[in-house]
Amino acid sequence: MEKQRLWDETWLQFADMMAERHSKCASKSVACVIVKAEKPISIGLNGTPPGHTNCNEIFLKRADGFYKRAEYVHDDAVDLMEPAIQLVHDGVTFVKCADLYEHHNWSKQHEIHAEINAIGKLAADSTNAFGATAYVTHSPCHACSLALIAARVARVVYAVGYEHGDGLDLMRESGIEVVHLPLEKSYKNTL
Repeated sequence: MEKQRLWDETWLQFADMMAERHSKCASKSVACVIVKAEKPISIGLNGTPPGHTNCNEIFLKRADGFYKRAEYVHDDAVDLMEPAIQLVHDGVTFVKCADLYEHHNWSKQHEIHAEINAIGKLAADSTNAFGATAYVTHSPCHACSLALIAARVARVVYAVGYEHGDGLDLMRESGIEVVHLPLEKSYKNTL
């Protein structure tokens, strides 16, 4: 059991590192690493399809909310009575989003979740996830949980909950072992 926990921590740390370094979402960095027979067989990140504009090329997340690159702000989205809050980041002008859900709604329309990307890569390679473990930085949403069930993974290990709802109970009902394993951000050798 201790050996499995060490592998779980290792692969989840790897997923976390991949998300932090390579996700293109301004809001959440999410990765899914599918491991079978102690080997990674697929890695998926949240983001737009290849060739499409990435979220972090349009949006900037700050403590006070989301900002959108000025060239993506339409005239009808600007309140003429209330001056827009602007900031310059790395030489680019951003306008504060008046709609609190603007980024979330954009993301739902344009981005693919990490789990779907990982499963899609397996399908493209004619590989399957039967009996594998999916290591995900955030608990899978309902749709991703359905995809993991359909892919016939045996286990899902995740670090943090997803605030927009998840499918953990659905996966458990389908016989998938679900493990919540909060991560410390710094690697510690426990051997």
